[in-house]
Amino acid sequence: MKYLKNPKLILILIVLLGAFLRFYKLDWGDGLFAHPDEYHISISVNQLSFPDQMHPHFFSYGTVVIYLVYFTKELTPNLNPFLIGRFYSALFSTLTILVVYFISKLILEKKYSLIVAFLVALTPGLIQQAHFATPESTLTFFIFSTLLFFLYFIKNGHLKDLVISSVFLGLGLGTKIIASLFFPVLFLGILIKSWGYPLNLIKLYSISLVFTFITFLISSPYIFLDYPAWRNSFNYENSVARGTLIVFYTRQFIDTYPLLFQARNILPYVLGPVLTIYGFFGLIFLFFHAILKSDLKLIIVLLTFLFFFLPNSLLFAKWTRFIAPTFPFFAIFAVYLINIISRKYKDLSFLLLVVLLIATGIYSLAFFSIYLKTDIRISANNWIETNLSLKDTYLVEEGNTIDLPLSGSKITVNFYNLESDPAIQQKIIHGLVESDYFIIQSRRVYYNHKRLPNLYPKTSNFYDNLFGGQLGFQKIKEVTSFPAIGIEGFKVEFPDEGAEETWSVFDHPVIRIYKKNVQYSREDYAKILED
Repeated sequence: MKYLKNPKLILILIVLLGAFLRFYKLDWGDGLFAHPDEYHISISVNQLSFPDQMHPHFFSYGTVVIYLVYFTKELTPNLNPFLIGRFYSALFSTLTILVVYFISKLILEKKYSLIVAFLVALTPGLIQQAHFATPESTLTFFIFSTLLFFLYFIKNGHLKDLVISSVFLGLGLGTKIIASLFFPVLFLGILIKSWGYPLNLIKLYSISLVFTFITFLISSPYIFLDYPAWRNSFNYENSVARGTLIVFYTRQFIDTYPLLFQARNILPYVLGPVLTIYGFFGLIFLFFHAILKSDLKLIIVLLTFLFFFLPNSLLFAKWTRFIAPTFPFFAIFAVYLINIISRKYKDLSFLLLVVLLIATGIYSLAFFSIYLKTDIRISANNWIETNLSLKDTYLVEEGNTIDLPLSGSKITVNFYNLESDPAIQQKIIHGLVESDYFIIQSRRVYYNHKRLPNLYPKTSNFYDNLFGGQLGFQKIKEVTSFPAIGIEGFKVEFPDEGAEETWSVFDHPVIRIYKKNVQYSREDYAKILED
């Protein structure tokens, strides 16, 4: 038992646990890569050729991850770019556990910092992002590394810490430009640190900006070398994010409310309900303590969270990935709450801690079960091949990045354009007439359009009729891979299809299979679609 009193050993065990949860099953999908951004990054990597052609021609993200994957692929040409990207996501997500631990040590007692690290290791949202070959895990690492060394600078005043923090900020900018949200924290911290010394203030600002800019320039040179292309991409992404341009994959955000959406449709799923509740109460405690005590370290931690959480939460597009870099903060806030309570009510704080650890552990293991099972698309396809005829025709929806690898005849239709495109309407009618089965491959189409019948009456009506049996189809199978945990025949599931759609549609969508029981004519289907 004496080994359990060794903080370094405990930290190593926590990091190893976090690494296992992140690196396990990086090849999930069984060869089917369902995340669209993974394709974009892979395409960018495949067109690079050092030193002649290093332009990624892709500006939705910076080039740090793209270059990492490319140069690794050059050294290991037999590895798939998707898997290389997922490796780096898992690696940086694992390193984030360590960085958050050291940040926590600056504002918490050491034993509580270990609890923070443990919670970060178990956070489902971080585990999921680590399984995607996308920049979020890398960005999170760079943001927290920037914060850590900036806090060291605030504490000790060592210039090298400010330089290291600035380099990490430059790498963050080279990963995603949203890292620029740290600048207000940087400027405010330096201002307070150098209050009354204007020359020192100018010197520190200059040093920080120079090292940030140089690192940014080296890591993402084509933002500057091809600025017009970057600007066009930025304007498009900005329009989509702000909702001035509605595209098919942002319809889920129509008529949703900022902050309420995150509190209801994202945080309880990516953190677990208990960690979410503790985190919010801890945030309130930390806010008042930071103000009342004028504790600069607490203020900087608080402002970093707020600057990354609020602007991204207030956007029209409220994807889970937009606030992914803030997930570790909730572990800090939750444990801060327990640390404060323990000073007066030790028994209560112990009880709260036990509840937090058990609840988070159960939910994390339940989510991790997704990667212990065969990919849901393969499972659904196996069921079809075992129980249905390969000679039959299947009507399926477009817009799911990857379709089931069906062996039979398939009619694929873009249901997103049902409202406005007569050709699509005719293709749907043709599909209904000719098909024997209709497969809903995820919630992406029906869920979002049934919620907005006034905006999408034809699409909403179509799915109402499908589910009600008026199209002559009846559901015969629903294949799910919800987060679940079971012991000796006892199983608890956490249905999460109601979360923000990217939480489930890439790695564990619900797949519904409908069989045609009644054959209608083209005229009958046309009338139903027009009603």
